Amino acid sequence: MDEIFIYDCNLNIEGFIHMLDDPTECYKFYWLDSIMQLLSEQEENITFDRIISGMISDAWYSVTEYHLRMGTKDNQGNSVNSIERAVNKLDALNYLEHTADRWQILRVIEENEKLLHDEKYQISKNVPYRLLSSFMKELGGNDPLWDQRKRLIAYMEMINKSCCIPYTIGTERGLSKRVIIEDRWRHFLIDNMVSIRGWIQMKKIKYLQDRNPGVPGIIYKLEPENEKQRKLQNVRKLWSAVIDMAGITDIYSGRLLGKRDYEIDHFVPWSFITNDEMWNLMPVNSSLNSSKRDKLPDWERYFSRFAQNQFMLNEMVYHYEKLAHLFGECQRDNLNALWSVEELYVKNIERDRFVKVLEGRLRPIYDSAKTQGYRIWLAG
Repeated sequence: MDEIFIYDCNLNIEGFIHMLDDPTECYKFYWLDSIMQLLSEQEENITFDRIISGMISDAWYSVTEYHLRMGTKDNQGNSVNSIERAVNKLDALNYLEHTADRWQILRVIEENEKLLHDEKYQISKNVPYRLLSSFMKELGGNDPLWDQRKRLIAYMEMINKSCCIPYTIGTERGLSKRVIIEDRWRHFLIDNMVSIRGWIQMKKIKYLQDRNPGVPGIIYKLEPENEKQRKLQNVRKLWSAVIDMAGITDIYSGRLLGKRDYEIDHFVPWSFITNDEMWNLMPVNSSLNSSKRDKLPDWERYFSRFAQNQFMLNEMVYHYEKLAHLFGECQRDNLNALWSVEELYVKNIERDRFVKVLEGRLRPIYDSAKTQGYRIWLAG
């Protein structure tokens, strides 16, 4: 790993790489990434409070918009992970959209310091110190010095004279403590900003995937949805042609859809499945779609109607050359799952077989989203 870095040969790069080696611990990833962002903003006054605010902000989208879990729950149903608890407390205020930008989130965090104090304090107790354990191997994991903050800070100052650790910690009180980054390390972190943040992102993804094993597309769930580009243009052209030629019934209202009063919607919400695959897409009434938003349509009521529309689409694609051409235009962006073109959208497939294949693939994804906390929705 160290060969990709530009660095002063006197720095302990091996120790730096080992800083984030523990895949069971997420605080380290978010702590260091928050420091990196403050450095990129040329911030000089880097305190525990500002770093932890950045950690909470960075986890906002994953927890609120994508329903990802960062830790197990206690007996009261609250996450044991302090970052996730802080995000949930903030979300309960209903002050922010789930797609709020970083600066809006940081502002609301600052306005609610008392509310988040316990979670911030819990993070500050160990993370800033334990992160440097790879530079202080002489201290065992159970050494009592880890729990004696003043002595530990003094010890860091002492070894820094000969070892040059990435940062030392000031003697201020509580969350006002400063993180003092040694100049050579500051230059190293800034010079290698892209590589290090990419490395940290990989660690975050692995951690979140391990905690949310049934959830697809974790890599897309570290940033707000509105930064991603949907690929629905060709799908809309195809469904518009179907509506024009045969008519399609809205699965929610039971009414025929017009060419101008519908939207392409995801049966299982995009925020969970994070793709635009044809087998999860359907034309629906615009007003009802805005009501449904980020919820799961009731399976028992709506799946059979959804499957019928999908089957009708497939039948027409193999009967009309124009639709076959439009279907082909969807292949690159909307038909990437091999099973969909090998098992589902095939010529002369019987209706019962089509529905069985679609249900077998879609139901586990639907159930997984339900387990993650997505709410069930009924029209009207």
